[in-house]
Amino acid sequence: MKIILIVPDCVVVRNYLYSNFVKELEQKNFEIIIFHQIPQLAINEIIKVNPNLKSFHHIDNFKENFLARTIREIIVYARILYNIKAFKNKTIRLFWDDNKKGFKRKVLFKTSKILGLFLSKFYSLILFSEKLYDSLIYKQSITKNLEQKILDINPDLVLNLHQRSLIATPLVVICEKHKIKTATTFFSWDNVPKARLVNKYDYYFAWSDLMKQDIKIAYLEINTNKVIVTGTPQFEFYFNEDLKESKAIFFNRYGLDISKKTICYSSNDPSSPYDPVYFNDICEEILKIDLENRPQIIFRINPFDKTNRFDKVLEKYKSIIFNITPDWQTESKNEMRFTNIYANYNDNKVLLNTVLHSDLVINLGSTMAHDFAVLNKPCLYLNYDVIENPTLKINDVYQFQHFKSMANIEAVGWINSKSEINETILETLNEPDKTGKDRKKWMEIIVKHPLEKNSLYLANEIYKICTFV
Repeated sequence: MKIILIVPDCVVVRNYLYSNFVKELEQKNFEIIIFHQIPQLAINEIIKVNPNLKSFHHIDNFKENFLARTIREIIVYARILYNIKAFKNKTIRLFWDDNKKGFKRKVLFKTSKILGLFLSKFYSLILFSEKLYDSLIYKQSITKNLEQKILDINPDLVLNLHQRSLIATPLVVICEKHKIKTATTFFSWDNVPKARLVNKYDYYFAWSDLMKQDIKIAYLEINTNKVIVTGTPQFEFYFNEDLKESKAIFFNRYGLDISKKTICYSSNDPSSPYDPVYFNDICEEILKIDLENRPQIIFRINPFDKTNRFDKVLEKYKSIIFNITPDWQTESKNEMRFTNIYANYNDNKVLLNTVLHSDLVINLGSTMAHDFAVLNKPCLYLNYDVIENPTLKINDVYQFQHFKSMANIEAVGWINSKSEINETILETLNEPDKTGKDRKKWMEIIVKHPLEKNSLYLANEIYKICTFV
């Protein structure tokens, strides 16, 4: 059997190709063909991990024509408005960015809003527009160039590993035209309400029953029998004993004090503008704790943040901060794109041991709370505004639909003001089981368990699909 894996960017390399997923497919005698838009250095790293992978096909840069782009943006806005009503959650509106630069882009998005408002009132028109979008993509030259290649391979399934990626679109419409089975995974736990499902597929692999329910709410046309709960393989490496090292070795490598409690501060990407201010607050308050009880801080920057926005804080509080940079590389320092920056496999080891040997993680609503929950470590979410009249209020952040998964459980602890920082931190370090005591239950809501079998679940379902006549 043949399976094409669409690898649109380097994040899915980390989440899927560094997991057990490829090995599970190989054990079922799948021939794996990868269509991608990632740098050669990333491919070299993939082959180190999976030496049996031989077939890599680069997808040329894909740019929609103006009409297709306009229709897609109209659909996105229409679905956002529809989802606001369907989920009864006004914060979904915040996933539409009005702050566009350039005259053409402003006109495009203004037009998209006007027509999207009209479209949102008629679900049938949304579906018609999606069909129109697919037909326009099929006529583009890149689609014609790929078509014969796909037909020559004649795969049993084409699996897109990132549902919101545009470069997968030509491949998906080719498959639809020629009755080739397609499926997609969902990149993150928060993606469904954001109206970022660019194409429609024959099958959908969901993280959880909760995600399956969200798909049912957001996409009335998708048959729920075609939504299969498999979890996601991206947490499997936490169970890899070969990656674990002793606290003494890990702390010695980075100069940490093994006698001190350790906090990890994990940042968001640059779209979260106030992260350095929060980080400064944390450091400023921790310095007020007496030396004997003062914890040290591991700083893990978001791998996609190549700015210098944290430099002043790192320098100012270098006596308590240990900067452990993620082991991610970029092929070109002048281009910071999802397709250009990639994780070395070694970063699994760096991240695993950071979580394993830290006592607590603090961040602004980051999914690193999940990583720590896997190893039963507490998380504190920052829950106060650091400036007056922020562009994004903290109360809006925690009203996002994906945080509804925390309803009625104590998944994390909360720092509700700067004055609470030290008291909350010390309480959590001293009695970690009392903070976010339901964190494991939260993970069970978000991702199918046991986590270490998610690659197996996914491969099994793929096998069933491909052998079903």
